[in-house]
Amino acid sequence: MRKVQLLFLSVGIFFSLGAYSQSVTPATLNATGGTNFFTFYRFEWSFGEAMAIETMGPTSNLIVTNGVLQPGTHNPATINNTSVWDRDEIKILPNPTQNVLEIDFFSKQQGKVTLNLIDESGRFLAQRQFDYFGTGRIERWSLDKYPSGAYFLNISLDPTGTSVAKKGTYKVIKIK
Repeated sequence: MRKVQLLFLSVGIFFSLGAYSQSVTPATLNATGGTNFFTFYRFEWSFGEAMAIETMGPTSNLIVTNGVLQPGTHNPATINNTSVWDRDEIKILPNPTQNVLEIDFFSKQQGKVTLNLIDESGRFLAQRQFDYFGTGRIERWSLDKYPSGAYFLNISLDPTGTSVAKKGTYKVIKIK
């Protein structure tokens, strides 16, 4: 019996010398995954990959996110060199809204974006500003502290480099 066990152990060791298991080098192996497009959103998913995803803060005009699935848009809008926002550069939804308004940017122009919220009487209510790098961005704005009614969202781009200045005003309806 001992000889049989020794034989199986020797054969097992012999075959394991030529076998490979998990690699210690960086690699990703997805069991499955896919991509789906719904209106202007792109959804990507995968199963069986590492979940180590980290965003390194902007040190210049570059934000780096490591990981396999990179967030953001894969194909921003076409280059539009007019001074008004084209309909494929900005999406505002849902409109009407009960609380949170989502402003989706798909322009390839770069610069500082300013959003001004104005009520029906023309009174300035709030402002937001951020640097836009021409790669797509989703900005969410909570309107829960404002009463139901019509508002105007003025969106402007102060360009950097060879980009073009853009302006547009959009009517937003808040309902309860």
